[in-house]
Amino acid sequence: MSRVWLISFFVVAATAQVRRGGPVQPPTAPGDAGIEGIVADATTHEPIKKAQVALNGPVFPRLTAASDGAGHFAFHDLPAGTYWLSATKSGYNQSQPLLGAEPVSQVAVGTGEQKKGVEIDLVPGGVISGTVVSEDGLPVSGCQISAAAPAYDQRQPELRTAQMANTGEKGEYRLHNLAPGHYYVFEHCRQLLPAPHPLLPIGDPRTPHETYLPQFYGGGLDPAAATKLNVTAGSSLENVDFRVARTASFTLNGTVTATNPAALSGYVNVQLMPASPLMRNLMMTGASVAPGSRKFQIRTVTPGSYRLVAYAEHDGSMFAAQRLIEIGLAQPDPVELSLTGGVDLKGTVQFETSDQPSPQAGSIWLTPVEAPLFIPQPRAEVDADGSFTLIGVMPGHWRLNVGLAGYPKSATLGGQQVSPYDISIGPGTAGPLHVLMTSKTADLRLTVEGAPADAQVSVLVYPEDATLRGAGLDRASIGNATGQIGFGGLPPGRYRLLATDLSNPWSLLQRQDLLEALLSRTTAVDVPESGQISATVQMIPHEELAKIVADKQ
Repeated sequence: MSRVWLISFFVVAATAQVRRGGPVQPPTAPGDAGIEGIVADATTHEPIKKAQVALNGPVFPRLTAASDGAGHFAFHDLPAGTYWLSATKSGYNQSQPLLGAEPVSQVAVGTGEQKKGVEIDLVPGGVISGTVVSEDGLPVSGCQISAAAPAYDQRQPELRTAQMANTGEKGEYRLHNLAPGHYYVFEHCRQLLPAPHPLLPIGDPRTPHETYLPQFYGGGLDPAAATKLNVTAGSSLENVDFRVARTASFTLNGTVTATNPAALSGYVNVQLMPASPLMRNLMMTGASVAPGSRKFQIRTVTPGSYRLVAYAEHDGSMFAAQRLIEIGLAQPDPVELSLTGGVDLKGTVQFETSDQPSPQAGSIWLTPVEAPLFIPQPRAEVDADGSFTLIGVMPGHWRLNVGLAGYPKSATLGGQQVSPYDISIGPGTAGPLHVLMTSKTADLRLTVEGAPADAQVSVLVYPEDATLRGAGLDRASIGNATGQIGFGGLPPGRYRLLATDLSNPWSLLQRQDLLEALLSRTTAVDVPESGQISATVQMIPHEELAKIVADKQ
């Protein structure tokens, strides 16, 4: 029986039906092919009834059906072609390990063919539950509890919330439908509590307050010292309890200013987040500054290091400000955030030699090296003479992208040499930005050793310099181990080669820690400015990769 591994995200109605969506078009003429199968629990292999099954492919409208009491589903009268199946059911989810079997949701049928025995396996979600009590053992309600999983954004580590819940009247919480994996559990109680103080008038702004100290299960605000929980399919981890201590709580008062009055003509968003990128998703809070007002307040702020940002938009122009602040054990002084607009960068794109084609119908854009939450990505068209203007480039570090044949060989900003892969823009930075392009690239031919005959292998080619990864220089290809695997159009530089029998190796490029751990198993190659070179790389079986991942977890 062929098996299809799929991802279940939400609960949908379980009635057989035909859904209509998208642009109005005539229905697809019926065919004589069919697809049948069952939806089953991946752990018990028992059938799942009333699961919603969707079929996408060369048919309109999109078809859906519900599995019956035996988990059976069927689609009939289908035109020949390739289809993709998906299924959803409340309480089920699908683990997405970095390495392992990929979802195989593709089924092809020919004219008159009846494809049977397709099995869609759904994994039951796991549960984490517990209680939150004060130092006196009293239940604390209204606390936000998060199950956070290690993840990567733009190749930088972060903790990403998978499920959230609030504690009830008895301090109880339950995080349900968790996909198999490793999680940190984080408590954030933001109740405003009275603190001991001398006699003061009611409402006196000097009145001190306390709140509960946020923490990971296992204690503290450092995930490295916290307890990491392993959730397996259908498991229930109980008694994941917190005893929360009181700590000082402050109200952060501030003012937003701007040299351009347009920046304050609409709402201004203010966000306070931990200075540590790992903690930003778990403790971010904010306020809004209404038009005509310049004041903001952020309550129940605990001692620590923070980044305070503000941003506003007016008629397509972005204004922003940010600063680092330290909250100690005393009421912080009011802060000021001064909104500034971006700079307009004029420049040119030129090719290295006169025999290169002039820039036509091309574009140039900037992507953030470390993506801020509020900054759009500037983009401009390149005119026939190579000129362009990037509007509203905000301060920060940017990576240059050019939508023309070739790659940026070098760049200057205001007459100073800069890296196309990390251009620093400050307030009031002046251009011009000149970009020198070249189409001189090299071809790489690889031979994979250590793979079984006729096995399918995947090869990654990526810069040895970690700061250049994700800059459009990474490559991946799948081929037969008995032949050569080719990569064309590589800019010069030093690269690392990694071969494996994993069918989707792209996820490895998001994990800098894994690439460093695999360094001794990769092959280094220096790619020249042009020409063709050959190299040999040893295959790493996916079982070894899985072990490395498990060790890192």
